Formats: sequence, C-alpha cells, structure tokens
Amino acid sequence: MIQRFSRPDPYSAPCGHLQAFVTERRISGAPPFMRGLRALFVTDLHVLPRTTRAEIEALVARIAATEAQLLLLGGDYSDDAGDCVRFFEALGRLRFPLGGFGVLGNNDAEAWEGNLKALRVIMKKARCRLLVNQSVDLPYNGGRLCVGGVDEHHYGHPRPDTLWRNHPSEGRYRVLLSHYPVLPKERPDLMLCGHTHGGQFNLLGLTPYVIGFERFNRPRRASVAISGLHDVDGMKLLVSKGVGASRLQLRVGVRPEIDLLCFQ
Repeated sequence: MIQRFSRPDPYSAPCGHLQAFVTERRISGAPPFMRGLRALFVTDLHVLPRTTRAEIEALVARIAATEAQLLLLGGDYSDDAGDCVRFFEALGRLRFPLGGFGVLGNNDAEAWEGNLKALRVIMKKARCRLLVNQSVDLPYNGGRLCVGGVDEHHYGHPRPDTLWRNHPSEGRYRVLLSHYPVLPKERPDLMLCGHTHGGQFNLLGLTPYVIGFERFNRPRRASVAISGLHDVDGMKLLVSKGVGASRLQLRVGVRPEIDLLCFQ
C-alpha cells in the first residue's frame, strides 16, 4: 500500500545550491544476477543561473563518491539550456561501467523548446543517453538489465507500454525511468520517478500533493505517490525527493536527495 504521508523533517533551506543527501535504497527481491549492483538515481536538479561552478563540482564529486556502476537520471536538469550544459559538462568527467541514461522532465521540454537533438548531443558527450519512449538491453553478470525511459507527461507523449515488447521477462530485470509518478499498465520490476520534490513543503505530514496539487485538475498525470520506496503489485516504485526546485526556491521539511540503489 502506498503511503502518501511522510514524517515531518526539521530541514529548511533555499534551493539552487545543489546540496543533496545520499539516500541508500535497498532493492530487495532482485534476481541473482542483479544482486550487488549499485545504481544511482538523480532527478530534479533544477540548476539555476546563480548555481555556481563550485556547487556543480561538489554535486558531481558526491555522485562520484557513491561508486555507482550505473547512472540513471529523472529529468528537470535545469530551467535554461545553458545551465543544463554546465551540469553535463561537469558530469562528463565521470565514468560509469554500465553507462548513464536519462529522461526528459517538463522543464527540459521548456528549456530546449523541442530541440531534443541538441540535448541528446550534450548528454552523449557526458556519456549519457536520452531515452524518449525507448529502451536499452544491457548484458550484466550473466543476465540482461533492461532500462526504459518514457517521454514526459506535460508536453510529450509517453508510451510506457510499448517499451518491453521485444524484451522477454525471463532472465531480465526491467527498470523504467519516468519523470512523473504515473503508473503504466504493464509493470516493470522497478520504476524510478521524480517531479514531486517530495512535496517540497512538508508541514506536519501535509504537502501540496496531499491536498490535491496536480491531482484533481490534471488527472491524466496525477502522482500516485509523493516520495519514498513502495511496493505496487509486485513492482518497486521509487519517487525521489530530488535536489532542487523550479518555482519557489525553498524546501521546508523535505531534504534534497540523490538515491543510491543497492540491489539484493
């Protein structure tokens, strides 16, 4: 059962400095070939013009320190294309044995104004592949790790149920990247999402999402959960609190995080 409420947290700080805590997530029930894999999920950076080079470098250093084998990105890298470039230029100095993969967020669609070709080039230089209704099959430890990514829900046309047609379930572990926590009809093994910023404001367990933000007026992309790791019909669902924010540059009761996934 998904728990939409979360405990109050005394944390309070402005956004934009890319300060993030590393949250370790133990992903249980993984097949034998996946056990021991360390993957890092990073989402909702929202790099700003006032974000300094030193702050970007500090976040990249924190990413490197996790010693993850795989990097997964949940979108909303920045509100401006130039700031997005700054992040990926810094990230490009890192190496991940299984590579890096990411999806679009709604702010990316706005920042790049539909010029996904340019964004793909920038990400490719950083050894990251942008997945828009696409999936890749990665051989790993005698099995196959399938990573799929859907288009974002606000401006795009997500088609999550077409990703696995050529990926038999036997001997495979399927990970779905989706900026929005909107459940697909066909469940992968693990779904990674962002967008909610963990509610961004958590006052005695109440967040804007709990009281209806983006739920009743736009049901086609209503968030099924606000934050945390959940079991949904045999699927693991992780909704990360992310790092930054787009509109009001403040977090209250919601710590920024990057998520280290440890498969067991």
